[in-house]
Order: sequence, then structure tokens, then C-alpha cells
Amino acid sequence: MRYRIDWLVFDLGGVVVDVQPAEITLDKLSRLSETPMPQLAEPLRERFTERPYSIAERFQTGELDEAGFHAALNDSLNRGLDAGTLTGELEAMLQGESAAMVSFMQQLSRHHRLACYSNTNAVHWRYMQQHFRFFDVLEHAFASQEIGYAKPDPQGFAHVAAELGAPAAACLLIDDRQINVDGAQAAGWQALRFEGIDRLREDLATLGVEVST
Repeated sequence: MRYRIDWLVFDLGGVVVDVQPAEITLDKLSRLSETPMPQLAEPLRERFTERPYSIAERFQTGELDEAGFHAALNDSLNRGLDAGTLTGELEAMLQGESAAMVSFMQQLSRHHRLACYSNTNAVHWRYMQQHFRFFDVLEHAFASQEIGYAKPDPQGFAHVAAELGAPAAACLLIDDRQINVDGAQAAGWQALRFEGIDRLREDLATLGVEVST
């Protein structure tokens, strides 16, 4: 028996926010720091599947603040980067919010309660809050570096459901990464892999979610 869906919980990067391919950022940081890309791969790993966590993963779970991330990353580079340059490159990764997705979320918000749960960091979160309007349609916004857990950690899903005041099974994650979809389902959530708005509209309708205007 399918549980009623009380909350639609959106991932951000790759779903609501357009993100520059990681290879472009890595290449730019490699050239600026005179550090080979393979040498950057480990400190900037973002899988959250094995410990100890990388520098980037620790930044996204709040273990490292912005200054701590900058210092730790510089320790792994052949040529250190100043804080302004690093912040600028991180902000450049966020290429804008999807107007079509924001419009669809506004439509969904007429009938449903919306939230987001994003694996992010202090720089990205601050930039999105300052520049993007999708927050206006969300009742709750959860950032990994603020709650201390990143997807697919089951503790993160438990924390979000508790904050929403809903049973896990009443929460639906919409995420573009299969590992997070699997993690949500393992934590008792419902979950959909995001593959575009048209497919999402069909998948939501299949689950009984009202998608009409």
C-alpha cells in the first residue's frame, strides 16, 4: 500500500539549479593552482560513501567552515589560492536556476507542501539565497552543511523528516543522483530520479500527486 505524500522534497543542483560540469571547475582550479587534476580529485571528492571524508565532503557537512575549507584545500595545492579567487570559482559553478522548474514548483505549491534538501556548502548556499527565487515557494530549506548530514546518509533523511513533522514514508525526494534516490528509499522515504520536467510530471501523476494548474 502506497503511503500518502505530504512533502515534496527537492534536490537543488541538477534539478532546480543548473550547475557547471565539475570537470570545468577542476580544470580551472588545476591551472590556477598549478596542481595536476588527478592530485585535486581526492580532496575535492564528493561521494559521501567512504570515510574519512574528503575536504569537499567535510565542507558540505559543516565540519569545515569556509575559512577551514580554504586553508585545508590550499594545503593540498602546489600553489595556494587567495580566498576571493576560490570563492569566485565556487560561485561560478552555479549557472542559474531553471525558470521552467521554478514555474513548475510554483504550480505544485498550490496543492502541495514543498521543501528542499541539498548537499551544498556555505559559499553555494549563500549565493543561492542571495540570487535565486525558488526559495519563495519552499516552506523549508535544508542544507547539508547546516544540518550536519549529507545525502545519502540515513541520519540526514531522518533529520529532515523529523523537522518536517512527517513520517519518512510521507516524504518524497526528487533527486538527479541515483545514489541519493536509493539512500532515501533505504531510509523509508519515497523517491524519484529526476530526468527532466516532463518525466517528473508523469512520475508524480503516477504517484497520485496533483500536477495540474
